[in-house]
Amino acid sequence: MAIRSRLRVLLFLCALLIAPGSLKAAYVWSVVPQYSGIAVHRDWTPLLNHLTKVTGADFTLKIYDTIPKFELGFLDGAPDFAYMNPYHAVMAHRMQGYLPIVRSDKRKLQGILVVRKDSGIDTVQDLDGKQIAFPSPNAFAAALYMRALLTEKERIQFTPVYSGTHSNAYRFTLTGKTDASGAVIRTLLKERPEVQQALKTIYSTPKYPSHPLTVHPRVPQDVRTAVQKAILALNDTEEGRSLLKPILLSAAIAADYDRDYQPLELLKLEQYWVVHK
Repeated sequence: MAIRSRLRVLLFLCALLIAPGSLKAAYVWSVVPQYSGIAVHRDWTPLLNHLTKVTGADFTLKIYDTIPKFELGFLDGAPDFAYMNPYHAVMAHRMQGYLPIVRSDKRKLQGILVVRKDSGIDTVQDLDGKQIAFPSPNAFAAALYMRALLTEKERIQFTPVYSGTHSNAYRFTLTGKTDASGAVIRTLLKERPEVQQALKTIYSTPKYPSHPLTVHPRVPQDVRTAVQKAILALNDTEEGRSLLKPILLSAAIAADYDRDYQPLELLKLEQYWVVHK
């Protein structure tokens, strides 16, 4: 009789373990590494902790140390959620079916070309034949679109040097390793004052909707919706807005691929996209 009782208890516990909803789902979350891994962890962990509390799901932050590694990750469909640049969203949608669910309505993405203030370089034409640092070949406004414009519109020749991150690109130019750096305004504004003061912008790209948070189609619809609603709700409180600001999702709105990112397909930047191995 005691054995039967123990068996019933064991079966009851097993049923609890396999019951729907009894196991907390876990999802991998990655962020394009525009900044150091330490900065990514510092800025994004508070949001993921909040989402875990609100949605009941677990989110593990996977940090890639370079943009090319991040690209290989989402092209293989590794992360469940990924914050990426606009043209990444195009390629991720094409290759894996990722869909954007949230973006900032406050920010537009604009590439800039910066040089040292004391370099004597004032125009794009002054960079003909020079070396230009870029975070990575496929960083949309900072490198992909910028390289296309410099080549096809400005008709200059240059040697690209890929630094791995926006911060590194600025430092390549500050130390004289390159003559200029391709980046975006918002990463420059996050640099230390002495870095900003030592550089000047000589060229800019047109503006486009900024980085979206995207989700892989394997993530259940109810989880996607819960994450989207939880992030949008952060707009309504001071505490919530303080979580969105450092990750550049201030004034978060629902993103839509057809409206926001499909138009980028018309730029036909595939010829400048570099496939990493």
